[in-house]
Parts: sequence; C-alpha cells; structure tokens
Amino acid sequence: MFRYTAEIVPYHDYPLEDSVRELASLGFTEVNLWSSAPPLAAHVNPGDDPGKILATLQRYGVRPCGLTMYGKTQDEMLERIAFASDLGIDAVVFDCEANYPDFVSSFLPPLVEAGEKAGVRIAVENHLTVPFSADFESGANEDRRWDEGVDSLAQIKRLITDIDHPNLGICLAPPHLWVMGDSISEAITYLAERKRLFYYYIWDIDRAYRHGIDGLNFGPGDQQLPRPSGTLDHAVPLGTLKRVGYEGAASIKCHGTAGWSLERITQELATSDAYVKDCLARL
Repeated sequence: MFRYTAEIVPYHDYPLEDSVRELASLGFTEVNLWSSAPPLAAHVNPGDDPGKILATLQRYGVRPCGLTMYGKTQDEMLERIAFASDLGIDAVVFDCEANYPDFVSSFLPPLVEAGEKAGVRIAVENHLTVPFSADFESGANEDRRWDEGVDSLAQIKRLITDIDHPNLGICLAPPHLWVMGDSISEAITYLAERKRLFYYYIWDIDRAYRHGIDGLNFGPGDQQLPRPSGTLDHAVPLGTLKRVGYEGAASIKCHGTAGWSLERITQELATSDAYVKDCLARL
C-alpha cells in the first residue's frame, strides 16, 4: 500500500519549523521538502545543516520523503541531489527544465548518473510545457510553450524509453494530465508495470481552468486541494495506486496559498485531508 504524505509547499511563506509543526498536527509523519525557485517553497537548501533540519523534523515525529527542486540549473540540481542524500532522502522531484531534445541529451543524463551514485532516484514530473516564471500563478507564458516536453502520457512514455534507466522515473501530477486530456489511471498503470512510478501528487485543479489561457494557473489553493466538489474523483486514481501495488509516496499538494495565514492553510488542508481519508477508507 502506498504511503499518504504531504507537501510542505502550501506553507512557502512560513519557516520550516512552523510548517512541519502544522503538518504534524494533522497527523502526517512524512513530508516532501522543497528547495525551489521563488515563489515556490525553499525551506531547505544546500549549505543548510542537515543535522539541524533532521532534528527539527524528528522533534515533530516527521521524516522527509522527497526533495523538490524546480527552477534550478543543472549545477544547482547536482548540489541538491547530494543534499538529498545527506538528508537520507531517496527521491528528488523536478520537471522538464529544457526543450525535450536538450533535456534528454545533455540536461538529464548527468543528474541520473549523480543520483545513481548517491542512492537518490530522479522523479521527473509530467508538467505542461509552459515555461516557469515567478508569476506562474497568474497564468503567464501560455503563449511561450516549448514544442516538446514531458506533459502528456505519450511524452512520459517517450522519456522512460529514451532514458531507460532504473534510477529514472516519474512524479505523476494529475492536474497536468487532466489539462492534456489523458487518463490518470492509465498513466499510473503504465508506469507501475515498468517500475517507473516514483512519486504521486494528490492534487486537483479548478473547474474554471481555461485550456490554452490559464497555463500553470490551476486556481486558488482551496480549488487545487482534493475535495468532494473538485474536478477529480480521487478515489479512482488512489484505488488504481492500490490495485497496481504502488508502495511509494502519495502526497497531498496545492499551490495558490500566497498571502494566506498559517491558520487558513492548516484549516484548508485539514478539510481536504478529511476527504482524502474518506477516499482511502473506501479502497
């Protein structure tokens, strides 16, 4: 059975200890840490003392289940792979950070090699080919899409065929698949059969999302969190995860929390958590 975990990213405006304390108060014992470009979370970064980070987590009975590092150069990612190893983290998450031919020929291979040596798996998120920018939550850059990336199921299949390495897999992001019109359960099954499903986001998208306009703007945080009235019926993909025997992290996630109080973030997560647990109880 997969492990139900949480992303620290909704708390990007708050310190590590406050964020971990709040997630622990909801009952989470595993948290994915972020070391990404603004305005995404960067609670931990190379140069920080791994012992102090782990001590903070241990104080609340939490352990790290991953490290996400979006918007970084290849060298910065290599630093974070070593950093993840120092923290005892076995998977790093990032998206396709270059046009696909460059990504598979020169950007990704050194990261896969470094990860193999460090005992850290590389989980590439299926991600719309809209370039990341600091204002991504406003829906910018839809008109600047790359020709090729790793966003559709077909492109996921191409990636793990082009780089057929046991240390390379996918962090599956349902909203991106939904935008591309692909089946989440089909993607789960395909990747699980090939032992390439490394990470899974329990993540929704605003029903008001406008294809071809909104880009990476998936709506306010409360519309991205899984919920009974959401776009996706999460009991279906969670059931698929169970059926295929996935044993990795399935992590509740949202963006869109800028300006929220600490209390509001925790309350919205608590409401969503109750829905996810109801889904899990029905599996």
